[in-house]
Amino acid sequence: MTNPTTSTAWPASRVLGLIGLILYVGTGVFPYLASGLVAPPWGIAVLYAGWLVGLWLTIRLFRGGSAWALAMPVAAVAFWWVVVTVGESVFGWTA
Repeated sequence: MTNPTTSTAWPASRVLGLIGLILYVGTGVFPYLASGLVAPPWGIAVLYAGWLVGLWLTIRLFRGGSAWALAMPVAAVAFWWVVVTVGESVFGWTA
């Protein structure tokens, strides 16, 4: 018989993974969406293609109960920064 007052708390790694997933989705709005002010449409497509791959990986990490999902928003911002910086240097993207 199961005790109805017993809570099934998530482990800390699962909670950290959920925070990482929420923050990762937030990066899809800013800075990625704001990049339309600097990057051409094909550049935005490249950014969002990379973001979608990262979202897939973040979901896999979260489902696996890994706290490494918390690192994915940082990776998303780093990827965005690299692509925009290279786009500015090589392709002349400007605001």
